[in-house]
Amino acid sequence: MNTKRVVGFGRRTSLAIQGLPARDLKRSRVRCQLKVGLDMMNQAVEGLEVVEPGLRENLSDINARNQSQFLAQQKAASAAQAAQTRMNDMSLKEVIEVHAQDNDLLFKPKPGRVQDGHHVYGFGNISIIIDALNQKVFAQTEEGWSSVTLEKLVMLGKTTAIKRC
Repeated sequence: MNTKRVVGFGRRTSLAIQGLPARDLKRSRVRCQLKVGLDMMNQAVEGLEVVEPGLRENLSDINARNQSQFLAQQKAASAAQAAQTRMNDMSLKEVIEVHAQDNDLLFKPKPGRVQDGHHVYGFGNISIIIDALNQKVFAQTEEGWSSVTLEKLVMLGKTTAIKRC
């Protein structure tokens, strides 16, 4: 083991190492730790930055993990932007259809049914019409046809069952 490089610590360090039991010096783990300690002392004497053993590797792991998280976030943001772009290119009917699928609701036309010149569709348990010109959706409620948001549409589609006469 090289103990000569350590200036100012040389004699004491050498004596301390010599004072260790021979069985300890035979253990590779002890020798490894002594080498790491001596290397740190040499770094300090030479005016170099003394870094805790394994810290550089830990920092590398952390940097790699942060980079992979950043890449995953970037990928998710790109996917969200692509989805938003697709949504902008979709008609209101297509948006409602996708929204129904996302919420496990059936969306289908009701053949032969028309209300105020618009085709009637089934959305879960309710009937809806789509006013594409004004970009509005109307749901048939007990009070009649009401303008609804997509969130309200899902809520009505899952819970409401209109009584038929």
